[in-house]
Amino acid sequence: MYNTVEDYFYEWTKAKREEVQAMEKAMESDPRFEENEPEENGEEGIKKEMELMHLYWRKGLSKEEWKAYQSKLHEERSSIWKMFMEENSDYDYHYVLSLLKFKLEWVIFYWTNFGHLERADHDVSRMRTAVRLLEIIMNEGLDRLGAESVPYVNKRNRRRFKVYHVSPGWYKFGKMQKLRFYKAYCLFFRFLEYHLLGWWD
Repeated sequence: MYNTVEDYFYEWTKAKREEVQAMEKAMESDPRFEENEPEENGEEGIKKEMELMHLYWRKGLSKEEWKAYQSKLHEERSSIWKMFMEENSDYDYHYVLSLLKFKLEWVIFYWTNFGHLERADHDVSRMRTAVRLLEIIMNEGLDRLGAESVPYVNKRNRRRFKVYHVSPGWYKFGKMQKLRFYKAYCLFFRFLEYHLLGWWD
């Protein structure tokens, strides 16, 4: 049993990653992917290269097998999103942040397993940073809700980080906890400003 959809999603992505790694392992011994000089030049040679490239993107599966695999993946994805929407309400900002985090985690899943670009690892690393900042925001400046201490926070540049609306319950938080929340909040949206439009595949 899983306590939250996030727990279920985490285990699901682990299982899917193992599936994809098994496909990639099988491709290593597939003679179709051996590095040989192209036998043909011109249009026919280019066509064969493109077919091989698409086969590589399909993890060695035929078009029919890939279509069936993607269809099953889509069904499971829809089911998980349904679970997420049922768990998350619409009445405050926390659920907006939760939606952003969950969507980023889905993009990370896609890029890790099915991304086409060489820079995918670099962009995934940035996405993980964005998710980590969101976790700090959602945990109210702590590493986890209910934590007894706040990690070190640089106070010298605190004036650079301003948040204009805060929850009425913020009176109970200490200065360092507030500052860490403010920093994570401002850096998250600055991070998106710099990088979000570069995340395309």
